[in-house]
Amino acid sequence: MVRVHSNVNLRVMAKKTVFIISTLVTLPMILAAWVEKKTTNKEEIFVTQGQFLSLFPGLIGVYLRAAYYFVTLEKSSWQIHIGFGSIFSSRIVHLGDHVSLGSYCVIGSAFIGDGVLMASRVSIPSGRHQHLTDSGEFSPIPRFDKVTIGKQTWIGEGAIILADVGANCIVGAGAVVTKTIPDKQIIAGNPARPIKQVFGL
Repeated sequence: MVRVHSNVNLRVMAKKTVFIISTLVTLPMILAAWVEKKTTNKEEIFVTQGQFLSLFPGLIGVYLRAAYYFVTLEKSSWQIHIGFGSIFSSRIVHLGDHVSLGSYCVIGSAFIGDGVLMASRVSIPSGRHQHLTDSGEFSPIPRFDKVTIGKQTWIGEGAIILADVGANCIVGAGAVVTKTIPDKQIIAGNPARPIKQVFGL
């Protein structure tokens, strides 16, 4: 029992060490994104650097992306996994502990709870009314809403999330979520709808 606990501590220390090294490597990018944030209302440098880091394969890429987004997002845990080709198009993102994104995900303004797992090619645009006013009229100025994904939710391959999804949900592959989904639901389809309740969570 003591040996297992010791091995876990060593593993966590090793991960923290690699994470700190990755932060130092990405520090020039972090500083450039910070200057952009303080001096403009744009996100071009932030997004461009994220696109560059998305191209690093394997564990090296995972740690570099985790380090960069840990500092540049609104809030992020260091214990995250961001797959190859995945990017954030907005700084206004909260990432909880142990969030995992597959490859080629695109995330806009979002609150993503602890333990959320996403397959590849998941898209979370910043809401579903980006070019409409509350009265339904066209607006040339984009409107960005924060989409919330509840903790411990699983999102399948190629899903598009346009509205909030509750905790402990399962979102089927290819689902298009256009309306708010409550906790503990299995949802699928386009538009997505609850097909079964999740029990035992």
